[in-house]
Amino acid sequence: RRPDNSLSHIVMMGMGEPLANYDNVIRAIRILNAPWGLNIGARRITLSTVGLPKQIRRLAEEDLQLNLAFSLHATDDELRAELIPWARGVKLEELLDACAYYFDQTGREITLEYVMLEGVNMRQADAMRLAKIAKRLRANINLLRYNPVEGLPYRRPSSESASAFQDAVRKFGGNAHIRTSRGSDVDAACGQLRRNRDQLRDNGAPSSSIALSKNERNPDAN
Repeated sequence: RRPDNSLSHIVMMGMGEPLANYDNVIRAIRILNAPWGLNIGARRITLSTVGLPKQIRRLAEEDLQLNLAFSLHATDDELRAELIPWARGVKLEELLDACAYYFDQTGREITLEYVMLEGVNMRQADAMRLAKIAKRLRANINLLRYNPVEGLPYRRPSSESASAFQDAVRKFGGNAHIRTSRGSDVDAACGQLRRNRDQLRDNGAPSSSIALSKNERNPDAN
């Protein structure tokens, strides 16, 4: 029961991949949306995914006016597979086709999530491809500055570098915005908490890729 109107929006995202737990996530969304539940409008509920094409297409048939956020982070298969280990099993083109299908079926705008990594995915070619993808999907782009994690080789871009990349994406026709992340001063920002917990569990063993939960690496785990 919601005693007041303080809860206005809900985002379904990690830890873990929401679409890998499809039936339970959809059941929860319907309860949140129902008049006898929390009565939160579906258009105020966002589901974030690293990309499961079949489930995205299935979601498009659910008659739910959800917002879909797609964690892209790279504009080519090779780099995306390096940053997101699970992505090695799915071609980006297949994911983009599924996202386009979602938009065509629902009319709901898609948001592309893109973590900016200094010297990795912020070239002019990346900006051009990112804008091209966004225009194809008629999507907005959320640009996020990477939150540093001990043991990983990636670097957080400066504000100036991030703004320059945003300008480049916009120059190529992409609707890009830089999203502010909070909590990095206490290692509690996006991507940091899970990594720190895994380091404690694994006695600090480093990883060479952006840390994802086991369920994100293996969507069939659920």
